[in-house]
Formats: sequence, C-alpha cells, structure tokens
Amino acid sequence: MTDTAASSPPAPGTSADVHPAGESAAGGDGSAVPPQSFLRRLFRITPYRVTGFIFMLVLVPMAARLPWSGDIGQHASTIWRLRENLSHPTSPMIDVPGNGSPYFSPYQVFGALVSLATGLVPLKTLHLLAVMNSLLIITGLGAFVRALTPRRWAPVLALFCYFFLWGVDVSVWSGYESWLSFCLGLSYPSAFAAGLMFWIWAGTLRLLGRVPERAPLSDSLAVRVPLHLVLGLGLFVVLLSHPFTGIVICMGMAGIMIGSLRGLALRNWLLWAFSALVVLVAVLAWPYWDLLNQGQSAALDAMHRGLYSHPLNWFGFAVVIGLPALVMRFRRNKLDPLVLTFLLVAAAVGYGWVSGHYSFGRAYPGLIAMLQIATAIEAANVPWKQWFKREYTVLVSVALVFGMWVQAGTVFYLIPKSDFPKGMVDNVQTWNPWPGYQWTAKYLKYGDIVMTTGERPLAQLPAYGYFTVQAGYPDPAVAQSVLDERSHDTWVFFSKEATDDTKWQLIDKYHVGWVIIRPEDGVVPTGPGFQVVTTSPQGEDLIKVTKP
Repeated sequence: MTDTAASSPPAPGTSADVHPAGESAAGGDGSAVPPQSFLRRLFRITPYRVTGFIFMLVLVPMAARLPWSGDIGQHASTIWRLRENLSHPTSPMIDVPGNGSPYFSPYQVFGALVSLATGLVPLKTLHLLAVMNSLLIITGLGAFVRALTPRRWAPVLALFCYFFLWGVDVSVWSGYESWLSFCLGLSYPSAFAAGLMFWIWAGTLRLLGRVPERAPLSDSLAVRVPLHLVLGLGLFVVLLSHPFTGIVICMGMAGIMIGSLRGLALRNWLLWAFSALVVLVAVLAWPYWDLLNQGQSAALDAMHRGLYSHPLNWFGFAVVIGLPALVMRFRRNKLDPLVLTFLLVAAAVGYGWVSGHYSFGRAYPGLIAMLQIATAIEAANVPWKQWFKREYTVLVSVALVFGMWVQAGTVFYLIPKSDFPKGMVDNVQTWNPWPGYQWTAKYLKYGDIVMTTGERPLAQLPAYGYFTVQAGYPDPAVAQSVLDERSHDTWVFFSKEATDDTKWQLIDKYHVGWVIIRPEDGVVPTGPGFQVVTTSPQGEDLIKVTKP
C-alpha cells in the first residue's frame, strides 16, 4: 500500500510510503498518473516552493554576508592554489611543493574555474557557491522526500525538521546541518555534497520505479544509460568533495537498493554495474588525490573524538521523536530505505567508536537526517484538523518551536546583537564569527609567507592567498613529520626563550616575509629587520621582516 492524497489520510503507522520493487506508480484510483508538461511543473506553485523561497530570502543575504568560521580559510586557500596552477597546485596552506591533496576536490576545482571565469578572488567566489549550495539543499531535500511520499506537506515539514529538529545544544561542524551550523557552512563542500546526495537518492528511487504516484521511467537504453552515467558521476563528485558525506550516500544507496534486489532484471543489474564502473574509473582517474589509498590520519581522529562525548545533547530531540517514526515505518515495510540507511550509517558510526577512528563520527548527520525525514513523513500523514489532537504531532510541534529557539542565535550573523533585548542575547546560543584579515591586503600579496600562531590566524590567512609556516589543518598529503616540525618551529619562534639568532634562523629556513603577533603572544620583535607597519582592530601587530 502507498500513501495517497485522500482527504482524510490515515494515522501514522497505517500506510506505507514507497512502492515495493517492481510495482508501478499509480494514482488513488489505481490508474497511472498522466504526465504533466515540463513548463507546467516548472512554474507550479506548491507549499514547498513557497517555503523554500522564504528560506532563500534568509540564505541569500547569509551567503552575501558569509560569516567567518574556521574552514572557510581552508576552502578559499585551496581555490587559490588551483586558480594559480590548475594542473600542479602547491600545498593548500603551507609553502611546500604540490603533491596532490584530498582538499583538491571536484567542488574546489569547480570553484577555481568559477573564480577564473568571473575574475573574483576565492573568498568572493565562495559567496556564489554558497547560493548554489543553498539551492541544492532545498531542492534536493524536497526531491528526496517527494520520492518517498506524495504527501504535499511532507517536504515542508522535512525542511523544518532538517534545520531545527536537533537537540538542546548546537554542534558546529561541516555537514551538521542544524540552522546555526548550516549558515556558517553555506560555502563548504559538505553543503554542496549534502544537496547532491539528496538528488542522487531521489534519482535512485526514480530509476528503481519506487516513487509513489509517478509512472516508471522508460526502459529505453537511450534514457537509462545517460541517467546511470550522470548518477555515477554525481556519486564520484560527492565521494571526493566530502568523504564523510560519501560514507552516508553509499549507505543510503545500499539501503535503497536492498529493497529492490529481488525485482531487478539482468539488464538492470548491468546498468547499475555501469554506474559503479563510472564511479571507479572517475576515482582512479582523478589527478589530485588517490582516494583508495588515503589511509587514516591520527590527527584527524583526535580532532573528532569529541563527537562521541555528548551526542544526545546535540541530537536528542531527533532521536526521541524520530525513532518511533522509524519503528512505524519498519512495521509497515521491513526493507524501508530510511530504516535500512539508518542502520547502515549507525554501523559506520559505531565502528568509529569501537575502532578509535573517531572521524567516522562525521557520519552522524546521516543518522539524524533519517530520523528527521521519517518524522516529517509520519507527521504529514495526520490531517491538519487533527494536528493538535494527536500526541505525536503535538510533540513534533513543540520540538520544532524549541529547536527554532535553540538555533535563534543565527540571526546575529546578519543583525547586530545590540539591536536585540539583552535577555535574548544572553539566553540564546550562538557562534561568534571571526573578524577577517582583509586589513592585510594593503601590505601583503599572494604567496607571501607569514609566521604566526593561534587558531584564527592560521585558519584564516591562507584564504587571502598567503602561506603560513605552521599548517592550520592536518593534510594527509604532507608528511606528519613535516607538519610536526613546522608546528614545533613556530612554537620556538614565539617562546620567551627564543633568541634573535634563533628567530632569524627560522625566518631564513621558511623564507618568512611577515610576522603577525597577537596581544596574547607576548613581546613584539623589535630592532633591525622588524618593522611594525600596522595594528589590526583586534590588536594584532603586522610586522614586515627585512634582513638587516
């Protein structure tokens, strides 16, 4: 049985949302739904399109503002290196010969091409990419939910659940798409990969003929082969653009495919094998990094250990409300794609905990997305007249309202805190964006090498085209011994015991042209060879280094 658009939909737990493998889509009377013209579908006004437009009214200004957070510097610097030398870029953050890097992803290559085509510097290019990513997420999520159920309000509820059904605390990580975190990461590869992931999952369901109230696609090879080619290329782009999302998308593909295995004919198996071959060939041919031999970085695992500390604080409401929804779906269909995907991603997250490879905790958003989407679909089964008469939908409403309050600090990205009552400012969680280093542009040029320390300058300065001595992020393409040596030398340079001779040895070793000293770093170097040229609004001294 599938969901239908009847005037009095059944209560949660009484109807299924997807067709069994091989079952053709049909309307409420059992007849195939007649196709609509492309233009009519394109310009049709629906509740989801109106809701998506309202969200974009906030996301476009957010993309124009692009609040500074840690990873923007890394992504902008990667675009810089590709822009300067597309065939053989240098290392993204430190001045060492290029030897490829996982940071040189298809998303970053696209960003470099946009930067070259428009003449925009990488930071400005990221503003454009942020708008594109916002559209991908909104349209992709809608397409995936519509592929699961014909309930016209389910995508609307899914969009609200996706951004606001989380927990009592905010976790800011790329790929963790709570509203506050998403607005910081609009320009990240993770946002791009997540949007593409939803489109690929929707396309997979469509190719399998499992979309409610949609007639199956033509069996013509002229239709199927190009679609399988595009699907394979899309999967390749996600895998290399954000490998953590790559884990989730593969689990989702498996969860969808398991429910259709018995209904696949030999020709279908060959077409899906063709998609897999496209992915494999594209991965092997990618010139910037060998994904198959990437290995595991100890520094990367250490960075993500905290993801396993208090997950219920971040995801509690999604778990409490979403698990019953998944259970209801499981009772209706033991091979439900949301349930299977949840279990597969849970296994990957659990492996990260047991093995100590804590970076697998970045797959958590896949778990949460399944809970959020299942919640939205079950809630959409309840008629509006009964919305506040059902315990489940009342709980969903309360959780969403509370979630909006938890994420309300996002407004401070666009409007100064001084414009709000002190009671709100003091009681809303927020993530204070960093001030930028645009003030350095008057003095530094692309490729200049800066000796500095501290999370903010190390993470941000490469965004302007500069190099730092110490890398702000671990890079599997650079030997750990090199990264450790640079980190140690930076510590030595800023230590109180460092003599002038020691500092000059390190300056010569790394060809340093500038030093940035924060107020907390200690004494500003003085004497011949050190000239303070300006001081930032945050009290940082920019020092020009010239050999005396």
